[in-house]
Amino acid sequence: MKIVRGVALALAAAILVGGWLYFYLSSRAVDLGAHTRALAGLRTLSEIDQRWDGLARAVRAGEPAPPIDFAAGRGEVARILAAGFGASDPLAVQTASALRRTFDDKAEFAPKVADAGAAHRAALKEFDAAKGALAAAIADAPPAPKGAPSPHAFFADAAARAEAALLRFGASPSQDNLKALGLAVDDLTAMPAPEPLAGPVARYADAVRAVATARLARDRALEAFGDVPTGPRLDLLSRLLERDYGNAVAEAERYRVYLLFYSGFLLVVVGYYAWKLAESMRTIRRINLELKDANEGLERRVAERTRELSDALERLKQSEAMLIQSEKMSSLGQMVAGVAHEVNTPLAYVKSSLDAVDARLPEIADMAGETERLLGMLERADADEETLAAQFARVTSLVGGMKSHDALGELRALVGDGRHGIQRISEIVTSLRDFSRLDRSKVAEFDLNEGIESTLVIGRNVLKGRHVNKELGAIPRIECMPSQLNQVFLNLVTNAAQATSDAGGEITVRTRVADADHVAVDVIDNGHGIPPEVRTKIFDPFFTTKEVGKGTGLGLSISYKIVESHGGRIEVDSEVGKGTRFTVLLPIRSKIAAAAA
Repeated sequence: MKIVRGVALALAAAILVGGWLYFYLSSRAVDLGAHTRALAGLRTLSEIDQRWDGLARAVRAGEPAPPIDFAAGRGEVARILAAGFGASDPLAVQTASALRRTFDDKAEFAPKVADAGAAHRAALKEFDAAKGALAAAIADAPPAPKGAPSPHAFFADAAARAEAALLRFGASPSQDNLKALGLAVDDLTAMPAPEPLAGPVARYADAVRAVATARLARDRALEAFGDVPTGPRLDLLSRLLERDYGNAVAEAERYRVYLLFYSGFLLVVVGYYAWKLAESMRTIRRINLELKDANEGLERRVAERTRELSDALERLKQSEAMLIQSEKMSSLGQMVAGVAHEVNTPLAYVKSSLDAVDARLPEIADMAGETERLLGMLERADADEETLAAQFARVTSLVGGMKSHDALGELRALVGDGRHGIQRISEIVTSLRDFSRLDRSKVAEFDLNEGIESTLVIGRNVLKGRHVNKELGAIPRIECMPSQLNQVFLNLVTNAAQATSDAGGEITVRTRVADADHVAVDVIDNGHGIPPEVRTKIFDPFFTTKEVGKGTGLGLSISYKIVESHGGRIEVDSEVGKGTRFTVLLPIRSKIAAAAA
Protein backbone atom coordinates (compact mmCIF):
# COMPACT_ATOMS: atom_id res chain seq x y z
CA MET A 1 0.00 0.00 0.00
CA LYS A 2 2.83 2.37 0.86
CA ILE A 3 4.47 1.62 -2.47
CA VAL A 4 1.27 2.39 -4.36
CA ARG A 5 0.80 5.60 -2.40
CA GLY A 6 4.41 6.66 -3.03
CA VAL A 7 4.09 5.96 -6.73
CA ALA A 8 0.84 7.93 -6.88
CA LEU A 9 2.38 10.90 -5.07
CA ALA A 10 5.44 10.82 -7.31
CA LEU A 11 3.24 10.64 -10.39
CA ALA A 12 1.12 13.56 -9.19
CA ALA A 13 4.20 15.63 -8.39
CA ALA A 14 5.66 14.83 -11.80
CA ILE A 15 2.43 15.90 -13.51
CA LEU A 16 2.29 19.18 -11.54
CA VAL A 17 5.95 19.99 -12.17
CA GLY A 18 5.65 18.94 -15.78
CA GLY A 19 2.67 21.27 -16.24
CA TRP A 20 4.57 24.15 -14.67
CA LEU A 21 7.61 23.47 -16.85
CA TYR A 22 5.39 23.35 -19.90
CA PHE A 23 3.86 26.74 -19.16
CA TYR A 24 7.27 28.17 -18.22
CA LEU A 25 9.00 27.00 -21.34
CA SER A 26 6.07 28.16 -23.48
CA SER A 27 6.07 31.59 -21.84
CA ARG A 28 9.79 32.25 -22.09
CA ALA A 29 10.76 35.41 -23.84
CA VAL A 30 11.31 34.99 -27.51
CA ASP A 31 14.99 34.59 -28.32
CA LEU A 32 15.74 38.06 -29.61
CA GLY A 33 19.39 37.12 -30.09
CA ALA A 34 18.43 34.28 -32.45
CA HIS A 35 16.15 36.64 -34.38
CA THR A 36 18.94 39.21 -34.57
CA ARG A 37 21.38 36.56 -35.77
CA ALA A 38 18.86 35.48 -38.39
CA LEU A 39 18.52 39.05 -39.66
CA ALA A 40 22.31 39.45 -39.64
CA GLY A 41 22.57 36.25 -41.64
CA LEU A 42 20.07 37.59 -44.15
CA ARG A 43 22.07 40.82 -44.44
CA THR A 44 25.24 38.79 -45.03
CA LEU A 45 23.45 36.76 -47.71
CA SER A 46 22.22 39.97 -49.33
CA GLU A 47 25.78 41.38 -49.31
CA ILE A 48 27.10 38.20 -50.91
CA ASP A 49 24.35 38.40 -53.55
CA GLN A 50 25.21 42.03 -54.28
CA ARG A 51 28.92 41.20 -54.62
CA TRP A 52 28.07 38.46 -57.07
CA ASP A 53 25.73 40.81 -58.99
CA GLY A 54 28.66 43.25 -59.18
CA LEU A 55 30.43 40.63 -61.28
CA ALA A 56 27.58 40.68 -63.80
CA ARG A 57 27.56 44.49 -63.87
CA ALA A 58 31.31 44.60 -64.51
CA VAL A 59 31.08 42.00 -67.31
CA ARG A 60 28.09 43.79 -68.88
CA ALA A 61 30.09 47.06 -68.81
CA GLY A 62 33.01 45.35 -70.52
CA GLU A 63 35.26 45.68 -67.48
CA PRO A 64 37.46 42.92 -65.96
CA ALA A 65 35.57 40.75 -63.49
CA PRO A 66 36.38 41.71 -59.88
CA PRO A 67 38.22 39.02 -57.87
CA ILE A 68 35.52 37.09 -55.98
CA ASP A 69 36.12 33.91 -54.00
CA PHE A 70 32.97 32.00 -54.95
CA ALA A 71 34.02 28.91 -52.99
CA ALA A 72 34.30 30.98 -49.82
CA GLY A 73 30.98 32.66 -50.61
CA ARG A 74 29.26 29.32 -51.08
CA GLY A 75 30.76 28.11 -47.83
CA GLU A 76 29.47 31.20 -45.98
CA VAL A 77 26.01 30.74 -47.51
CA ALA A 78 25.99 27.06 -46.55
CA ARG A 79 27.11 27.91 -42.99
CA ILE A 80 24.39 30.55 -42.51
CA LEU A 81 21.61 28.41 -43.96
CA ALA A 82 22.79 25.27 -42.13
CA ALA A 83 22.64 27.17 -38.81
CA GLY A 84 18.94 27.77 -39.51
CA PHE A 85 16.84 30.79 -38.63
CA GLY A 86 14.80 29.25 -35.82
CA ALA A 87 11.62 29.64 -37.88
CA SER A 88 8.60 27.40 -37.19
CA ASP A 89 6.80 28.35 -40.38
CA PRO A 90 7.13 25.47 -42.91
CA LEU A 91 7.08 28.01 -45.74
CA ALA A 92 10.09 29.80 -44.22
CA VAL A 93 11.97 26.52 -43.87
CA GLN A 94 11.12 25.61 -47.47
CA THR A 95 12.17 29.06 -48.68
CA ALA A 96 15.55 28.78 -46.87
CA SER A 97 16.16 25.42 -48.53
CA ALA A 98 15.27 26.81 -51.95
CA LEU A 99 17.48 29.85 -51.28
CA ARG A 100 20.51 27.62 -50.80
CA ARG A 101 19.85 25.94 -54.14
CA THR A 102 19.55 29.32 -55.89
CA PHE A 103 22.86 30.49 -54.38
CA ASP A 104 24.48 27.25 -55.56
CA ASP A 105 23.08 27.83 -59.06
CA LYS A 106 24.30 31.40 -59.04
CA ALA A 107 27.77 30.33 -57.89
CA GLU A 108 27.88 27.82 -60.74
CA PHE A 109 26.84 30.44 -63.32
CA ALA A 110 29.21 33.13 -61.98
CA PRO A 111 32.49 31.60 -63.28
CA LYS A 112 30.84 31.09 -66.65
CA VAL A 113 29.92 34.79 -66.71
CA ALA A 114 33.48 35.77 -65.79
CA ASP A 115 34.93 33.45 -68.45
CA ALA A 116 32.48 34.73 -71.08
CA GLY A 117 33.36 38.35 -70.21
CA ALA A 118 37.07 37.60 -70.41
CA ALA A 119 36.57 35.85 -73.76
CA HIS A 120 34.60 38.84 -75.08
CA ARG A 121 37.30 41.29 -74.00
CA ALA A 122 39.98 39.08 -75.53
CA ALA A 123 38.00 38.92 -78.78
CA LEU A 124 37.70 42.73 -78.84
CA LYS A 125 41.43 43.03 -78.22
CA GLU A 126 42.16 40.62 -81.06
CA PHE A 127 39.78 42.58 -83.29
CA ASP A 128 41.68 45.81 -82.62
CA ALA A 129 44.97 44.06 -83.40
CA ALA A 130 43.54 42.51 -86.59
CA LYS A 131 42.12 45.86 -87.62
CA GLY A 132 45.52 47.56 -87.17
CA ALA A 133 47.29 44.76 -89.07
CA LEU A 134 44.81 45.04 -91.99
CA ALA A 135 45.16 48.83 -92.11
CA ALA A 136 48.96 48.55 -92.12
CA ALA A 137 48.85 45.93 -94.89
CA ILE A 138 46.57 48.14 -97.05
CA ALA A 139 48.77 51.18 -96.46
CA ASP A 140 51.94 49.27 -97.38
CA ALA A 141 50.48 47.65 -100.51
CA PRO A 142 51.74 48.98 -103.87
CA PRO A 143 49.27 51.19 -105.79
CA ALA A 144 47.22 49.65 -108.61
CA PRO A 145 48.14 50.36 -112.23
CA LYS A 146 46.78 53.64 -113.61
CA GLY A 147 43.23 53.20 -114.77
CA ALA A 148 42.80 49.78 -113.06
CA PRO A 149 40.51 49.32 -110.04
CA SER A 150 42.33 49.05 -106.71
CA PRO A 151 41.61 45.77 -104.78
CA HIS A 152 42.99 47.41 -101.66
CA ALA A 153 40.23 49.99 -101.71
CA PHE A 154 37.65 47.18 -102.04
CA PHE A 155 38.97 45.38 -98.95
CA ALA A 156 39.23 48.64 -97.01
CA ASP A 157 35.57 49.41 -97.78
CA ALA A 158 34.48 45.85 -97.00
CA ALA A 159 36.36 45.95 -93.68
CA ALA A 160 34.72 49.27 -92.82
CA ARG A 161 31.27 47.83 -93.58
CA ALA A 162 32.03 44.77 -91.42
CA GLU A 163 33.20 47.03 -88.57
CA ALA A 164 30.03 49.14 -88.86
CA ALA A 165 27.90 45.98 -88.77
CA LEU A 166 29.84 44.78 -85.72
CA LEU A 167 29.19 48.09 -83.96
CA ARG A 168 25.47 47.84 -84.72
CA PHE A 169 25.45 44.27 -83.41
CA GLY A 170 27.31 45.37 -80.29
CA ALA A 171 24.76 48.11 -79.66
CA SER A 172 21.80 45.76 -80.32
CA PRO A 173 22.65 42.05 -80.57
CA SER A 174 19.51 41.08 -82.46
CA GLN A 175 19.16 38.33 -85.03
CA ASP A 176 18.81 40.87 -87.86
CA ASN A 177 22.04 42.63 -86.86
CA LEU A 178 23.77 39.26 -86.50
CA LYS A 179 22.63 38.27 -89.98
CA ALA A 180 23.79 41.61 -91.39
CA LEU A 181 27.15 41.13 -89.69
CA GLY A 182 27.49 37.69 -91.26
CA LEU A 183 26.73 39.12 -94.74
CA ALA A 184 29.31 41.88 -94.23
CA VAL A 185 31.98 39.33 -93.27
CA ASP A 186 31.01 37.15 -96.26
CA ASP A 187 31.43 40.18 -98.56
CA LEU A 188 34.90 40.77 -97.08
CA THR A 189 36.01 37.19 -97.76
CA ALA A 190 34.10 36.64 -101.00
CA MET A 191 36.86 37.90 -103.30
CA PRO A 192 40.34 36.30 -103.00
CA ALA A 193 42.76 38.81 -101.53
CA PRO A 194 46.20 39.40 -103.06
CA GLU A 195 49.11 37.82 -101.26
CA PRO A 196 50.10 40.75 -98.97
CA LEU A 197 46.47 41.16 -97.83
CA ALA A 198 45.34 37.50 -97.61
CA GLY A 199 46.56 36.90 -94.05
CA PRO A 200 45.34 40.22 -92.55
CA VAL A 201 41.93 39.92 -94.28
CA ALA A 202 41.43 36.37 -92.97
CA ARG A 203 42.52 37.40 -89.49
CA TYR A 204 40.18 40.41 -89.57
CA ALA A 205 37.21 38.26 -90.64
CA ASP A 206 37.96 35.66 -87.94
CA ALA A 207 38.28 38.42 -85.34
CA VAL A 208 34.86 39.89 -86.32
CA ARG A 209 33.21 36.47 -86.08
CA ALA A 210 34.95 35.78 -82.72
CA VAL A 211 33.66 39.09 -81.29
CA ALA A 212 30.10 38.26 -82.33
CA THR A 213 30.32 34.73 -80.95
CA ALA A 214 31.85 35.92 -77.66
CA ARG A 215 29.18 38.63 -77.34
CA LEU A 216 26.38 36.09 -77.76
CA ALA A 217 28.00 33.74 -75.25
CA ARG A 218 28.44 36.60 -72.79
CA ASP A 219 24.81 37.69 -73.15
CA ARG A 220 23.56 34.13 -72.64
CA ALA A 221 25.72 33.72 -69.52
CA LEU A 222 24.50 37.06 -68.13
CA GLU A 223 20.90 36.11 -68.87
CA ALA A 224 21.25 32.74 -67.08
CA PHE A 225 23.00 34.47 -64.16
CA GLY A 226 20.29 37.13 -63.90
CA ASP A 227 17.45 34.57 -64.00
CA VAL A 228 18.53 33.09 -60.64
CA PRO A 229 15.97 34.54 -58.15
CA THR A 230 18.18 35.07 -55.10
CA GLY A 231 16.93 38.61 -54.40
CA PRO A 232 13.15 37.83 -54.36
CA ARG A 233 13.69 34.78 -52.21
CA LEU A 234 15.78 36.78 -49.74
CA ASP A 235 12.96 39.33 -49.47
CA LEU A 236 10.36 36.59 -49.01
CA LEU A 237 12.41 34.86 -46.32
CA SER A 238 12.89 38.16 -44.49
CA ARG A 239 9.12 38.81 -44.44
CA LEU A 240 8.39 35.25 -43.27
CA LEU A 241 10.91 35.52 -40.43
CA GLU A 242 9.39 38.83 -39.26
CA ARG A 243 5.91 37.30 -39.28
CA ASP A 244 7.11 34.19 -37.43
CA TYR A 245 8.82 36.36 -34.80
CA GLY A 246 5.65 38.38 -34.20
CA ASN A 247 3.54 35.23 -33.79
CA ALA A 248 6.06 33.83 -31.31
CA VAL A 249 5.97 37.02 -29.18
CA ALA A 250 2.15 36.96 -29.01
CA GLU A 251 2.07 33.29 -28.03
CA ALA A 252 4.68 33.86 -25.28
CA GLU A 253 2.56 36.62 -23.75
CA ARG A 254 -0.47 34.34 -23.63
CA TYR A 255 1.45 31.59 -21.85
CA ARG A 256 2.79 34.06 -19.27
CA VAL A 257 -0.79 34.64 -18.07
CA TYR A 258 -1.35 30.88 -17.81
CA LEU A 259 1.90 30.52 -15.86
CA LEU A 260 0.87 33.17 -13.32
CA PHE A 261 -2.33 31.36 -12.30
CA TYR A 262 -0.74 27.94 -12.35
CA SER A 263 2.14 29.14 -10.13
CA GLY A 264 -0.33 30.32 -7.49
CA PHE A 265 -1.95 26.89 -7.46
CA LEU A 266 1.41 25.21 -7.07
CA LEU A 267 2.33 27.44 -4.11
CA VAL A 268 -0.68 26.10 -2.22
CA VAL A 269 0.26 22.51 -2.99
CA VAL A 270 3.92 23.08 -2.07
CA GLY A 271 2.96 24.66 1.27
CA TYR A 272 0.95 21.55 2.13
CA TYR A 273 3.81 19.21 1.50
CA ALA A 274 6.53 21.42 3.01
CA TRP A 275 5.81 20.42 6.61
CA LYS A 276 5.79 16.73 5.58
CA LEU A 277 9.19 17.22 4.02
CA ALA A 278 10.63 18.54 7.30
CA GLU A 279 9.72 15.27 9.05
CA SER A 280 11.47 13.28 6.37
CA MET A 281 14.70 15.29 6.63
CA ARG A 282 15.76 13.66 9.90
CA THR A 283 15.37 10.22 8.37
CA ILE A 284 17.31 11.31 5.32
CA ARG A 285 20.18 12.62 7.47
CA ARG A 286 20.43 9.31 9.28
CA ILE A 287 20.44 7.39 6.01
CA ASN A 288 23.10 9.71 4.59
CA LEU A 289 25.40 9.03 7.53
CA GLU A 290 25.01 5.29 7.00
CA LEU A 291 25.71 5.71 3.29
CA LYS A 292 28.80 7.75 4.03
CA ASP A 293 30.20 5.02 6.26
CA ALA A 294 29.41 2.41 3.61
CA ASN A 295 31.10 4.50 0.88
CA GLU A 296 34.27 4.93 2.92
CA GLY A 297 34.49 1.18 3.45
CA LEU A 298 33.85 0.57 -0.23
CA GLU A 299 36.59 3.03 -1.23
CA ARG A 300 39.07 1.21 1.00
CA ARG A 301 38.17 -2.12 -0.57
CA VAL A 302 38.41 -0.64 -4.07
CA ALA A 303 41.86 0.81 -3.30
CA GLU A 304 43.07 -2.55 -1.99
CA ARG A 305 41.69 -4.35 -5.04
CA THR A 306 43.31 -1.78 -7.34
CA ARG A 307 46.70 -2.38 -5.73
CA GLU A 308 46.25 -6.13 -6.13
CA LEU A 309 45.35 -5.72 -9.81
CA SER A 310 48.34 -3.42 -10.40
CA ASP A 311 50.68 -5.97 -8.81
CA ALA A 312 49.12 -8.74 -10.89
CA LEU A 313 49.51 -6.67 -14.07
CA GLU A 314 53.18 -6.03 -13.29
CA ARG A 315 53.76 -9.74 -12.68
CA LEU A 316 51.93 -10.51 -15.93
CA LYS A 317 54.19 -8.12 -17.87
CA GLN A 318 57.28 -9.71 -16.34
CA SER A 319 55.95 -13.17 -17.18
CA GLU A 320 55.23 -12.07 -20.74
CA ALA A 321 58.80 -10.76 -21.17
CA MET A 322 60.19 -13.99 -19.72
CA LEU A 323 57.93 -16.02 -22.03
CA ILE A 324 59.14 -14.10 -25.09
CA GLN A 325 62.78 -14.61 -24.08
CA SER A 326 62.10 -18.28 -23.31
CA GLU A 327 60.52 -18.82 -26.72
CA LYS A 328 63.50 -17.07 -28.33
CA MET A 329 65.94 -19.28 -26.48
CA SER A 330 63.82 -22.29 -27.47
CA SER A 331 64.04 -21.26 -31.11
CA LEU A 332 67.79 -20.78 -30.78
CA GLY A 333 68.07 -24.16 -29.09
CA GLN A 334 66.41 -25.78 -32.10
CA MET A 335 69.03 -24.12 -34.28
CA VAL A 336 72.06 -25.27 -32.23
CA ALA A 337 72.55 -28.49 -34.20
CA GLY A 338 72.31 -26.62 -37.49
CA VAL A 339 74.74 -23.93 -36.33
CA ALA A 340 77.17 -26.62 -35.14
CA HIS A 341 76.94 -28.30 -38.54
CA GLU A 342 77.45 -24.96 -40.30
CA VAL A 343 80.57 -24.36 -38.16
CA ASN A 344 81.94 -27.91 -38.54
CA THR A 345 81.74 -27.85 -42.35
CA PRO A 346 84.17 -24.93 -42.83
CA LEU A 347 86.29 -26.25 -39.93
CA ALA A 348 86.69 -29.55 -41.83
CA TYR A 349 88.15 -28.00 -44.95
CA VAL A 350 90.25 -25.58 -42.85
CA LYS A 351 91.79 -28.66 -41.17
CA SER A 352 92.15 -30.40 -44.55
CA SER A 353 93.93 -27.35 -45.98
CA LEU A 354 96.28 -27.16 -42.99
CA ASP A 355 97.07 -30.90 -43.31
CA ALA A 356 97.90 -30.45 -47.02
CA VAL A 357 100.13 -27.48 -46.20
CA ASP A 358 101.86 -29.55 -43.51
CA ALA A 359 102.46 -32.35 -46.07
CA ARG A 360 104.18 -29.87 -48.41
CA LEU A 361 106.42 -28.37 -45.75
CA PRO A 362 109.10 -31.20 -45.82
CA GLU A 363 109.52 -30.78 -49.58
CA ILE A 364 109.96 -27.04 -49.20
CA ALA A 365 112.32 -27.58 -46.28
CA ASP A 366 114.48 -29.98 -48.43
CA MET A 367 114.64 -27.46 -51.25
CA ALA A 368 115.58 -24.67 -48.81
CA GLY A 369 118.35 -26.85 -47.23
CA GLU A 370 119.84 -27.89 -50.59
CA THR A 371 119.68 -24.29 -51.79
CA GLU A 372 121.43 -23.10 -48.65
CA ARG A 373 124.15 -25.79 -49.14
CA LEU A 374 124.65 -24.66 -52.77
CA LEU A 375 125.01 -21.04 -51.67
CA GLY A 376 127.63 -22.09 -49.07
CA MET A 377 129.64 -23.97 -51.69
CA LEU A 378 129.52 -20.93 -54.01
CA GLU A 379 130.85 -18.71 -51.25
CA ARG A 380 133.94 -20.93 -50.71
CA ALA A 381 136.71 -20.49 -53.24
CA ASP A 382 137.99 -24.08 -52.96
CA ALA A 383 134.72 -25.77 -53.99
CA ASP A 384 135.11 -28.68 -56.37
CA GLU A 385 133.43 -28.09 -59.70
CA GLU A 386 132.00 -31.60 -59.93
CA THR A 387 130.57 -31.36 -56.41
CA LEU A 388 129.23 -27.88 -57.19
CA ALA A 389 127.63 -29.17 -60.43
CA ALA A 390 126.05 -32.11 -58.61
CA GLN A 391 124.66 -29.84 -55.90
CA PHE A 392 123.36 -27.41 -58.51
CA ALA A 393 121.65 -30.35 -60.30
CA ARG A 394 119.96 -31.46 -57.06
CA VAL A 395 118.63 -27.91 -56.41
CA THR A 396 117.49 -27.63 -60.01
CA SER A 397 115.71 -30.97 -59.73
CA LEU A 398 113.89 -29.94 -56.55
CA VAL A 399 112.85 -26.57 -58.05
CA GLY A 400 111.70 -28.29 -61.24
CA GLY A 401 109.65 -30.76 -59.23
CA MET A 402 107.90 -27.94 -57.36
CA LYS A 403 107.21 -26.09 -60.59
CA SER A 404 105.89 -29.23 -62.29
CA HIS A 405 102.99 -29.60 -59.83
CA ASP A 406 102.72 -25.86 -58.97
CA ALA A 407 103.40 -26.30 -55.27
CA LEU A 408 103.33 -22.56 -54.48
CA GLY A 409 100.01 -22.08 -56.29
CA GLU A 410 98.60 -25.06 -54.45
CA LEU A 411 99.76 -23.61 -51.12
CA ARG A 412 98.16 -20.26 -51.95
CA ALA A 413 94.89 -22.03 -52.82
CA LEU A 414 95.01 -24.04 -49.58
CA VAL A 415 95.66 -20.88 -47.54
CA GLY A 416 92.78 -19.13 -49.37
CA ASP A 417 90.45 -22.06 -48.60
CA GLY A 418 91.45 -21.85 -44.96
CA ARG A 419 90.77 -18.13 -44.84
CA HIS A 420 87.38 -18.65 -46.53
CA GLY A 421 86.43 -21.29 -43.96
CA ILE A 422 87.46 -19.03 -41.09
CA GLN A 423 85.45 -16.19 -42.66
CA ARG A 424 82.40 -18.50 -42.84
CA ILE A 425 82.81 -19.37 -39.17
CA SER A 426 83.18 -15.67 -38.28
CA GLU A 427 80.02 -14.86 -40.26
CA ILE A 428 78.01 -17.54 -38.43
CA VAL A 429 79.29 -16.44 -35.01
CA THR A 430 78.62 -12.76 -35.80
CA SER A 431 75.10 -13.56 -37.03
CA LEU A 432 74.40 -15.63 -33.93
CA ARG A 433 75.72 -12.84 -31.68
CA ASP A 434 73.71 -10.13 -33.49
CA PHE A 435 70.61 -12.31 -33.44
CA SER A 436 70.59 -13.12 -29.74
CA ARG A 437 72.19 -10.09 -28.04
CA LEU A 438 70.00 -8.97 -25.15
CA ASP A 439 71.28 -5.39 -25.28
CA ARG A 440 69.56 -4.94 -28.65
CA SER A 441 66.14 -5.30 -27.03
CA LYS A 442 66.19 -1.55 -26.55
CA VAL A 443 64.70 0.75 -29.17
CA ALA A 444 67.17 1.64 -31.92
CA GLU A 445 67.33 2.34 -35.63
CA PHE A 446 67.69 -0.96 -37.43
CA ASP A 447 68.23 -2.21 -40.98
CA LEU A 448 65.66 -4.96 -41.58
CA ASN A 449 67.72 -6.35 -44.47
CA GLU A 450 70.65 -6.85 -42.07
CA GLY A 451 68.39 -8.66 -39.59
CA ILE A 452 66.99 -10.94 -42.29
CA GLU A 453 70.50 -11.81 -43.49
CA SER A 454 71.46 -12.81 -39.92
CA THR A 455 68.24 -14.83 -39.56
CA LEU A 456 68.89 -16.76 -42.78
CA VAL A 457 72.43 -17.56 -41.65
CA ILE A 458 71.17 -18.82 -38.28
CA GLY A 459 68.43 -20.90 -39.92
CA ARG A 460 70.62 -22.27 -42.74
CA ASN A 461 70.41 -25.84 -41.46
CA VAL A 462 66.60 -25.70 -41.21
CA LEU A 463 66.45 -24.30 -44.75
CA LYS A 464 68.73 -27.03 -46.14
CA GLY A 465 67.31 -28.43 -49.38
CA ARG A 466 65.00 -25.45 -49.94
CA HIS A 467 65.62 -22.80 -52.53
CA VAL A 468 65.63 -19.41 -50.79
CA ASN A 469 64.95 -16.30 -52.88
CA LYS A 470 66.14 -13.07 -51.25
CA GLU A 471 64.43 -10.01 -52.70
CA LEU A 472 65.70 -7.37 -50.31
CA GLY A 473 64.60 -3.96 -51.53
CA ALA A 474 65.92 -0.51 -50.73
CA ILE A 475 64.09 0.33 -47.49
CA PRO A 476 64.79 2.93 -44.81
CA ARG A 477 66.04 2.06 -41.34
CA ILE A 478 63.22 1.78 -38.82
CA GLU A 479 62.90 2.40 -35.08
CA CYS A 480 62.33 -0.93 -33.34
CA MET A 481 63.62 -3.54 -30.91
CA PRO A 482 65.98 -5.43 -33.28
CA SER A 483 66.32 -8.61 -31.23
CA GLN A 484 62.55 -9.03 -30.98
CA LEU A 485 62.03 -8.55 -34.73
CA ASN A 486 64.83 -11.08 -35.43
CA GLN A 487 62.83 -13.55 -33.35
CA VAL A 488 59.73 -12.85 -35.47
CA PHE A 489 61.61 -13.44 -38.75
CA LEU A 490 63.20 -16.65 -37.40
CA ASN A 491 59.75 -17.99 -36.42
CA LEU A 492 58.28 -17.19 -39.85
CA VAL A 493 61.24 -18.65 -41.77
CA THR A 494 61.23 -21.79 -39.60
CA ASN A 495 57.49 -22.30 -40.14
CA ALA A 496 57.95 -21.82 -43.90
CA ALA A 497 60.75 -24.41 -43.95
CA GLN A 498 58.66 -26.89 -41.95
CA ALA A 499 55.73 -26.36 -44.33
CA THR A 500 57.79 -27.21 -47.44
CA SER A 501 59.49 -30.41 -48.58
CA ASP A 502 63.24 -30.99 -48.46
CA ALA A 503 63.31 -31.35 -52.25
CA GLY A 504 61.51 -28.74 -54.31
CA GLY A 505 60.69 -26.44 -51.43
CA GLU A 506 60.92 -22.76 -52.31
CA ILE A 507 60.90 -19.84 -49.87
CA THR A 508 60.92 -16.17 -50.83
CA VAL A 509 61.87 -13.43 -48.35
CA ARG A 510 61.04 -9.97 -49.68
CA THR A 511 61.40 -6.48 -48.17
CA ARG A 512 59.67 -3.47 -49.64
CA VAL A 513 58.27 -0.01 -48.86
CA ALA A 514 54.53 -0.42 -48.23
CA ASP A 515 53.72 3.31 -48.08
CA ALA A 516 55.22 6.58 -46.86
CA ASP A 517 55.07 5.46 -43.20
CA HIS A 518 55.47 1.68 -43.31
CA VAL A 519 57.81 -1.03 -44.60
CA ALA A 520 56.77 -4.63 -45.28
CA VAL A 521 58.48 -8.02 -45.01
CA ASP A 522 56.94 -10.94 -46.97
CA VAL A 523 57.79 -14.59 -46.18
CA ILE A 524 56.31 -16.76 -48.95
CA ASP A 525 56.49 -20.55 -49.30
CA ASN A 526 55.10 -23.12 -51.71
CA GLY A 527 54.20 -25.57 -48.95
CA HIS A 528 50.99 -27.39 -48.07
CA GLY A 529 49.13 -24.22 -47.01
CA ILE A 530 46.86 -23.54 -44.03
CA PRO A 531 43.21 -24.74 -44.01
CA PRO A 532 40.62 -21.98 -43.40
CA GLU A 533 39.44 -23.57 -40.15
CA VAL A 534 43.03 -23.49 -38.80
CA ARG A 535 43.93 -20.03 -40.15
CA THR A 536 41.71 -18.27 -37.58
CA LYS A 537 43.56 -19.94 -34.69
CA ILE A 538 47.23 -19.74 -35.72
CA PHE A 539 47.89 -16.67 -33.57
CA ASP A 540 46.24 -18.17 -30.45
CA PRO A 541 48.67 -19.01 -27.63
CA PHE A 542 49.60 -22.72 -27.35
CA PHE A 543 47.77 -23.62 -30.58
CA THR A 544 49.88 -25.91 -32.76
CA THR A 545 49.31 -28.53 -35.45
CA LYS A 546 52.72 -30.13 -34.87
CA GLU A 547 53.31 -33.36 -33.02
CA VAL A 548 53.74 -33.36 -29.26
CA GLY A 549 57.25 -32.22 -28.37
CA LYS A 550 57.89 -30.52 -31.71
CA GLY A 551 56.12 -27.23 -31.09
CA THR A 552 55.00 -25.07 -28.20
CA GLY A 553 52.28 -23.16 -30.03
CA LEU A 554 53.81 -19.88 -28.91
CA GLY A 555 55.89 -18.87 -31.96
CA LEU A 556 53.21 -17.10 -34.00
CA SER A 557 51.40 -15.84 -30.88
CA ILE A 558 54.57 -14.16 -29.57
CA SER A 559 55.42 -12.89 -33.08
CA TYR A 560 51.97 -11.32 -33.32
CA LYS A 561 52.42 -9.70 -29.89
CA ILE A 562 55.87 -8.32 -30.82
CA VAL A 563 54.69 -6.82 -34.11
CA GLU A 564 51.58 -5.38 -32.46
CA SER A 565 53.72 -3.76 -29.72
CA HIS A 566 55.74 -2.06 -32.50
CA GLY A 567 52.54 -0.54 -33.91
CA GLY A 568 52.44 -2.94 -36.88
CA ARG A 569 50.42 -5.97 -37.92
CA ILE A 570 50.84 -9.46 -39.42
CA GLU A 571 48.70 -10.52 -42.38
CA VAL A 572 48.41 -14.09 -43.66
CA ASP A 573 47.20 -15.32 -47.02
CA SER A 574 47.19 -19.04 -47.68
CA GLU A 575 45.75 -21.56 -50.11
CA VAL A 576 45.77 -25.26 -49.36
CA GLY A 577 48.16 -27.11 -51.65
CA LYS A 578 49.75 -23.95 -53.06
CA GLY A 579 51.49 -22.19 -50.21
CA THR A 580 51.32 -19.42 -47.64
CA ARG A 581 52.39 -15.79 -47.45
CA PHE A 582 52.99 -13.98 -44.16
CA THR A 583 53.30 -10.17 -44.44
CA VAL A 584 54.74 -8.12 -41.56
CA LEU A 585 53.89 -4.40 -41.78
CA LEU A 586 56.04 -2.18 -39.53
CA PRO A 587 56.00 1.60 -39.03
CA ILE A 588 59.19 3.46 -39.91
CA ARG A 589 58.84 5.68 -36.84
CA SER A 590 57.84 3.34 -34.03
CA LYS A 591 55.65 4.37 -31.09
CA ILE A 592 57.14 1.89 -28.63
CA ALA A 593 59.78 4.22 -27.19
CA ALA A 594 57.60 5.26 -24.24
CA ALA A 595 56.47 1.69 -23.59
CA ALA A 596 60.05 0.46 -23.76
CA ALA A 597 61.16 3.10 -21.29
